[in-house]
Amino acid sequence: MSKSLLLSSALLSACFISSAHALVDYSNTVGGAEEKAPSNKAMSRMSAPANSGGGRSLSWKSDFSFATNYESMEIGDNKYGILNMNAHIQTPVNVYIDASYWNANGNEGSSSGNPRLILGFNWLRFGSPSDEAKLDIYGGVKLSSSSTLGSSRTDKIVGAETTKRFGTFGIGIGYDMTLTGNPKNNEEHDIGNIGRLTISGGWMVSEDIQFEVEAENFSIAAGDESRANRLQEKVSFSTLSPKLNLGLAPAVNLELGARFRMKKAKEESNLLAAKVFDLHGAHSNSLFAGLNITL
Repeated sequence: MSKSLLLSSALLSACFISSAHALVDYSNTVGGAEEKAPSNKAMSRMSAPANSGGGRSLSWKSDFSFATNYESMEIGDNKYGILNMNAHIQTPVNVYIDASYWNANGNEGSSSGNPRLILGFNWLRFGSPSDEAKLDIYGGVKLSSSSTLGSSRTDKIVGAETTKRFGTFGIGIGYDMTLTGNPKNNEEHDIGNIGRLTISGGWMVSEDIQFEVEAENFSIAAGDESRANRLQEKVSFSTLSPKLNLGLAPAVNLELGARFRMKKAKEESNLLAAKVFDLHGAHSNSLFAGLNITL
């Protein structure tokens, strides 16, 4: 009887030890798999927004973002410092809102710019996060201003843009049309509709370093012939803007860049009277630096 009891105890002990080893081995396996899982911070950083002036760049935006930069330019003997502010809100229903505003300080004093409001729709999106493709359509309004550099027109805006990711690289193409209104100020030159084509490309070197190059081409139609003060003929000009984004914190980027005129407008003096100060490269090359905050 005692031999049988000893044998049973030995068998139970062996089963317990074997089960304990199995549990330990299983937990180690799960832990190892979690440690090798790839980080998604790089993709999140590249999908953070980056905007400049009138248009968004190829990067995709989070639920809320705010960008501000200080731009310096020189037009003739006048030097200007421009404070640009842009905000973006992305809703869960594939609808987003953009708002922007600028204020310039020059020799003649301070000039408040034209507030701009955009309502956009994420129309198409497909692919995995590393090779996602996206198409957005949007429309909005640019409100009038009574300042020296701001326009007294109220303009409407419609456009579309598409972006494509290739791992750490990305490209974007966009086009929008500004349907110009009639200027309230009689001294302001009347102009036709404004077309803007953008092509951008970006490379995420690391989680904290991203390069981007953006090319813009503007085309402004002649003004209404019935108005005495108007743009006499169609004008076009283009710019090239290299940018460097540096990550200062998980939600904060420092943006450094320059804007070079690749093609100058023929009637630059008339453009000053037409109040298109906010169009990139209309009057001068520029340098800018600012912060992008993403929440």
